[in-house]
Amino acid sequence: MSKILELIGFALIGGTIISFVGMMNSPLRWPVFWGCAGGALAVILYRKAKLKRKTV
Repeated sequence: MSKILELIGFALIGGTIISFVGMMNSPLRWPVFWGCAGGALAVILYRKAKLKRKTV
């Protein structure tokens, strides 16, 4: 499960970078950017909570 979350996180970070740099004239630039950034943040927070539960 951890490796899958890492791959999803990398894909979301890649999507964030591509939308910020590569989609200059697209109307979908900001929704894709914020969606990917929010998803990456959710994965990070989920993993942090999971590790915290495991150690306590």
